[in-house]
Amino acid sequence: MKRKPSYCANDLADINTPLLYNYWYVIGLASEITRNLKERTILNRSLVIYRDEEGGVVVLQNRCAHRSFPLAESTLEEGGIRCKYHGIKYDHDGNITDVPCQENCPRTGIKKYAAKEIGPMVWVWMGNLSDAIEEKIPELPVHDMDKWTHVVGPYNHLEGSYILMQENLCDLSHLPFLHAETFKFPQEYTTAPIKVEQDGDQITFYRELEDWNLLRPFFHPNLDFGKKKVIYKSGGRYESPSTNKGYGLLIPIDENGLEQPEVGHYVSHYVTPETESSTHYFWFIARNYELSDINYSKKQGDMVQAGFEEDLFAIRHLQRIIENDTHTYREIGIKADKPGVMMRKIIKKLSEE
Repeated sequence: MKRKPSYCANDLADINTPLLYNYWYVIGLASEITRNLKERTILNRSLVIYRDEEGGVVVLQNRCAHRSFPLAESTLEEGGIRCKYHGIKYDHDGNITDVPCQENCPRTGIKKYAAKEIGPMVWVWMGNLSDAIEEKIPELPVHDMDKWTHVVGPYNHLEGSYILMQENLCDLSHLPFLHAETFKFPQEYTTAPIKVEQDGDQITFYRELEDWNLLRPFFHPNLDFGKKKVIYKSGGRYESPSTNKGYGLLIPIDENGLEQPEVGHYVSHYVTPETESSTHYFWFIARNYELSDINYSKKQGDMVQAGFEEDLFAIRHLQRIIENDTHTYREIGIKADKPGVMMRKIIKKLSEE
């Protein structure tokens, strides 16, 4: 199929930019992965995922080396998977350990992927196994568990490029419009200047408002700072092609003009390409206020998920138009695009390297 011309500047990543393999990506929620075989496609590669007898996560190529039958549709036994087609068995490292019709086993097995479970997420390294360094897994927010509570969102499947999702997560200006009925951000939010900082291949971006009452619907109704001035700081940090961290923080100012400890939440976003045009998306939110209010945790989780479903709705339509509309088209830019443009330049550079 003939590749379509780019719809953007040559130094920006778009939906046609090659996928990046030498990164850790979230393959699933820890709660999803059990002793039942599960298939998931990551970066165009079909994988089978399960837990071994000790509870460790195993990720293998989902394709029998004999005649390509999917191992996720096969049988998990003690010590590995037996292909449902001809009964060839693979151990947890992808080696063939039994061929029912012969004594000797072929040396050629299937590919094993490095996996690491951290908190609610399971990561997979999609590059060469020898390059899988666990210290390079993007850090989860490190919080004192006595002072923070976590709400883990469900798995989401996105019918669109991960580039579009990453740009959405770098974009603060769509909040009052796309999420008008969920997050209820006021339109005044878009007039606050965006501050952007770049550190190597990472980008921090945020806005500040001096009247936090404009954002009251996003916080617990019991929050009360009296007559103190409270600054609302909201933004995020693009960390890698697979990770973006958002936050909304309330910073009280005491009578001496000094900032007091922040009150608010962090949202961790995990964006994993399935193909060039589809994406796996995971999230969780952590807050340090009203920790014991289980009902509020449910309400907050439902609100955040509803908002993210609006993002998925928007990106599905962006992908459809970009792929199918035949108008001669070139993107225009606006002032608020800066974080997303910087992110797209980084990914474009990485893809060329």
